[in-house]
Amino acid sequence: MSGRLLRSAMTSTDALDFWTNLLHLPGFVVVSVREDAPHGRYHFTVAPQHPIGVCPQCGKLGDTVKQRRNRDGIWDLPIGPHAVELTVRVEQYSCETCGQSFTPPTDFLAGGSHATERLLERAAGLIRHSDVANAARFYGIPEKSLERWYYEYVERLQRRAEAIPAGVIRRIGIDELSLKKSTGSLSP
Repeated sequence: MSGRLLRSAMTSTDALDFWTNLLHLPGFVVVSVREDAPHGRYHFTVAPQHPIGVCPQCGKLGDTVKQRRNRDGIWDLPIGPHAVELTVRVEQYSCETCGQSFTPPTDFLAGGSHATERLLERAAGLIRHSDVANAARFYGIPEKSLERWYYEYVERLQRRAEAIPAGVIRRIGIDELSLKKSTGSLSP
């Protein structure tokens, strides 16, 4: 079945469900999709699946929306030959318990950049085997932007790795042959 026939056979809700499942952005659903054929790009608008958040101050659920904003121009992994640009609807809530306003974090967005974490993860893999210029050309992202995003991404990974406590050491310097010998010097 050709792409045009497939698109015409799907209802609007089916199409949005299809794109939501394809993009797989946890907690978000696709509310609109537009194909920019001359530029070879899909533009998706995504919104929170459940309009509710947990207040970081008091830990209570909040569903009173104080403000809605759009984060435009977010790069994501391409779909086939098409670049993907996201508009992410972000809601700010007002907590009725403590009176504070808060915006729940959007885990798939990379802090300090207009890209998703998964795009930066893939770009970092390409950069390790090539360079920033080639990765930028591959994804259609301006080179200087990708360079800045890449270094910020690497710094975030290093901070996360440093925050993980070291595991408990169970044995030191015991080789396999010593364990196999039944000399009685080691207890299991």
